[in-house]
Amino acid sequence: MFSNLLLQLIVFFLPTQLGLHFWPDFSRAAGIKVDYLSPTLYFVDLLIILYIFPNLQNIFQWLKKNIFAIAVFTIFITLNSLLGLSPLNSFFWWARNLLYLLFFLTLRLRKVTWSQIKVPLLTSTLLIVFLEIYQLLHQGSAGGLFYWLGERTYSFSTPGLGRLSWFGLDLIRPQSTFSHSNSLAGYLLIVYYLLFINKSVLWSKIMVFSGLVLALSKAALLAFLLVFIFRINSGLLTTAFLSFSFAQIFLPNLVASYQTIADRILLLAPAKKIIISAPVLGVGLGNFIPALSSLLPGSFLLPAKLQPVHNFFLLALSETGFLGIYLATRLLRKNLPKIIQPRFLGLLALIAITGAFDHYWWTLPQNKLILLLAASLLL
Repeated sequence: MFSNLLLQLIVFFLPTQLGLHFWPDFSRAAGIKVDYLSPTLYFVDLLIILYIFPNLQNIFQWLKKNIFAIAVFTIFITLNSLLGLSPLNSFFWWARNLLYLLFFLTLRLRKVTWSQIKVPLLTSTLLIVFLEIYQLLHQGSAGGLFYWLGERTYSFSTPGLGRLSWFGLDLIRPQSTFSHSNSLAGYLLIVYYLLFINKSVLWSKIMVFSGLVLALSKAALLAFLLVFIFRINSGLLTTAFLSFSFAQIFLPNLVASYQTIADRILLLAPAKKIIISAPVLGVGLGNFIPALSSLLPGSFLLPAKLQPVHNFFLLALSETGFLGIYLATRLLRKNLPKIIQPRFLGLLALIAITGAFDHYWWTLPQNKLILLLAASLLL
């Protein structure tokens, strides 16, 4: 009873960002505070810890059955952290990822079903879409309670926000309780997929689709078209966009007509250098930005430029190396019969398409958690 209540609270607060940020020395790159490097304790993290705790006995039993794999990954994590650019930064990144993986394992061991999480997921999604609509209409944040749920305070004049020109109007893209509109769109894309797979009522899918469109994320809309409208084979999509993701590293000099695209392409060349500098173990989990700061010219050492490469797979390769990719591939191959099921392949296709153009599946807690929640339900 208590565990079910905790689970529903976790799912409800999944899209929120209420947290306590810390700013140790390693949270700076080139002397600049970087949000991605700030160790943060989120409210939802506390709920997850409470949810995991009563299930520790079952977790330990599972770990004993998989002791060899656990030992291999423990050695890899230790080497990746200690030999990385910023060991303490990597330690905190691994700590969060391990917490979320334990959450995923707990969901699997408890055999959580769609019916258990449907109501809180729909309720919280409805709230973030309503907030998104308000932000779009008012071209600014709502504040109040939403501030405590993670909404960032901003107005039309705030610099550095995602903007769009629409029939001569300069509009700020709404981001709801997320750090960026693209992250919001990715989250809504996975929620829509869960609604689609579980044949939920039409109004719920219309609501989520509306939020997805208003987020104005080109990558998320492309994924929606290819998977839900054109219904191209998910295995083919996954293979094609994974190949495209890795091919980008050889195409850093593409001509870009938009500044945002140019900024993203700019990071491909440093990403290639970072991968070459540490091909086996990577530069350490969470250490792409510290590595990037030593490669950019002084005029580019600005908060807007100090960000991960907008490519989920190249970012993973740069931080964990080819050994990390190999271990992840072995893990996937071990579960291949479950992964090639159409339900799960559809999820992989969405991640492959959006991951080819952004990094939020690797860097942002909200996107990691909705992905793990979806995976636990579909496997």
